[in-house]
Amino acid sequence: MALDPERLTSIDEFGDRTYIIPAEVRGFYHRYKNWIHIILLVIFLGLPWTSINGTQTILLNISARKFAIFGVTFWAHDAPLVFFILATLTLGLAFVTSIWGRVWCGWACPQTVFIDSVFRRIERWIQGTYIQRRRLKQAPLSFSKIFKTLLTWFLFFVVSSLIAHSFAAYFVGSEAMIKMLQESPGQNWETFLIVSFITLVVLFDFGWFREQFCIIMCPYGRFQSVLLDQNSLAVVYDQARGEPRKGKPSMNEKQGDCVNCNRCVQVCPTGIDIRKGLQMECISCAACADACDEIMVKVKKPTGLIRYDTLDHSKLTLTKPRSLVYMALILLSLIGLTYNISTREKAQVFILRAKEAPYTLIKNDKGENMILNHFRLEIQNQNFKKAIYLLRPPTSWSQQGIELTVGQNPLNVEPGKMIEWHFFIRFKPELVAKTGQLKTQILIEDQSEVESPFKSEKEFTLIGPKQ
Repeated sequence: MALDPERLTSIDEFGDRTYIIPAEVRGFYHRYKNWIHIILLVIFLGLPWTSINGTQTILLNISARKFAIFGVTFWAHDAPLVFFILATLTLGLAFVTSIWGRVWCGWACPQTVFIDSVFRRIERWIQGTYIQRRRLKQAPLSFSKIFKTLLTWFLFFVVSSLIAHSFAAYFVGSEAMIKMLQESPGQNWETFLIVSFITLVVLFDFGWFREQFCIIMCPYGRFQSVLLDQNSLAVVYDQARGEPRKGKPSMNEKQGDCVNCNRCVQVCPTGIDIRKGLQMECISCAACADACDEIMVKVKKPTGLIRYDTLDHSKLTLTKPRSLVYMALILLSLIGLTYNISTREKAQVFILRAKEAPYTLIKNDKGENMILNHFRLEIQNQNFKKAIYLLRPPTSWSQQGIELTVGQNPLNVEPGKMIEWHFFIRFKPELVAKTGQLKTQILIEDQSEVESPFKSEKEFTLIGPKQ
């Protein structure tokens, strides 16, 4: 069958969509991809339901402005952490693409993983092989066709709902999601509407739209022309070996190895002909390579007519200039992220002098002259658990006659909250008689944690009249 070289195989001569039902494929890449997809399905669906040290493994609660990534908790004000994480992911994708091409699209993208390993499997279980599914689609309306179609879409809906709930758990929290599932939709109608909308979007995309998203909407396919170069890995057709194809004899040339069976087109999930060269619609899934190898074995010719190779057929290397720049930038981002995490404390503490007069002269119960300093302590709990902070004066204060007065000690602080904690210091004028000031410290510690509790010793200055 001759294919029009000027037209995508996913559209007909009138420009309308041709619904692609790719043929099943077996082979080296397909076997490994199945195992990778199983692992990724467990990660995609199971990750939001796991926790590390009592904190959800990945939490992106935008409304509450709290986030957690593999045990590291941070809030919206932790801008450096957010920047370095996003920079590392973006540069990492650019680096992977520059070396291995669109390996993300064909092997790890949720679009590919769920469609190939879940939705098409459901179709095969209910409707049969790709030939039987093609015949069913073209068959006239009948009870069997209606039953199989409805059952297929019912299972699509169940799976889409499961995906939507797991996806929403990343943003609202798994504990909150479980609690919502036990309540009526009216009690959490906003979340209910959002999850319902996500379910319908997933159902539409994975169940019907499919390859059109990769061809029409996905921006990554457009970026690849910028990120790829001649030394990048891609699925390529060996034109020198394959041409001229069977059915296109040349007067002076020996016939190539391509038997023009179009098997590579039949298995392609985006409906392209890889023999036209690198195309934006190619997701590098290597289905065509497995299909071609299967045919080459049958016709007793060497495999690898379609294979992973660099665009200029050179040796794959990580040391090309662009890759070295990406690796250097990724390393800088990781260093910045590591530094910010290692220096980040579980609470932020600031001691500021109150707005009134620097000091006040008072008398104690014995009628002795005393100096009173008023301080404002600002403390923010950066954990996801309630903290119990205690102000603990040093033992030297009792020997120096310094007294601490605070309204509430210890003080409970909810996760992510910042509070002002006022305290007063009374001391004898003799302590500051020479210089008018005295540097001292006070300890702030979290009593809610048994293992590695937060402790911070803050220095501040007592002020009084100089004599």
